[in-house]
Amino acid sequence: MAEIKSALELALEKAERYGRATKEELTREQYRDHGRQLAVNFLKDGGDLEGEISRLPAAAKAEALAAVKEVLLRNIILPRDGELDPRMAHALEGLMLAARDKKAMARQKAELENLLQNFLQVRNNAWQQLKARFGAGIGQMQRALEAQMRQKVKLEVEHLPQFQEEWRRFQGQLLDQFEPMLEACKERMLGL
Repeated sequence: MAEIKSALELALEKAERYGRATKEELTREQYRDHGRQLAVNFLKDGGDLEGEISRLPAAAKAEALAAVKEVLLRNIILPRDGELDPRMAHALEGLMLAARDKKAMARQKAELENLLQNFLQVRNNAWQQLKARFGAGIGQMQRALEAQMRQKVKLEVEHLPQFQEEWRRFQGQLLDQFEPMLEACKERMLGL
């Protein structure tokens, strides 16, 4: 029977492993931490990412660059509200600055931007079609409610529970379709 370990036991084992980390592993982790901090600073205030990277010692560059790209790529997601987040453009700009192969990164950036535009187009077209479909029957619902309540009623298609439910279902399917493509593109960008 498998032994179940408490959180304390797991934490103690992890601490013990850190105690056995080699000097090289600790140094690599410091470089990665520095790279993550460079990316965060770039995203916050648009610092000189390229200059900071060029000032890194040669031994630190590979680890720091990998960490920079990881942080920047985490900021690239499929839009949830129908338009691109301006922070994504900033993250893409940072990826271009951190790329070893600028031409390949530019191609991947263009592919990613195309994917995001396709996602938005499909999403916005579906929103309009769903709204039109529900809008066709809303007049009848509105008259029935006005007769029942004996006062004027203004119904908004987007606020109908049936509309919301169908939209959530469609959005889930859309994310399931586009998310793997986005992740594959981000994976390719990580290696550039």
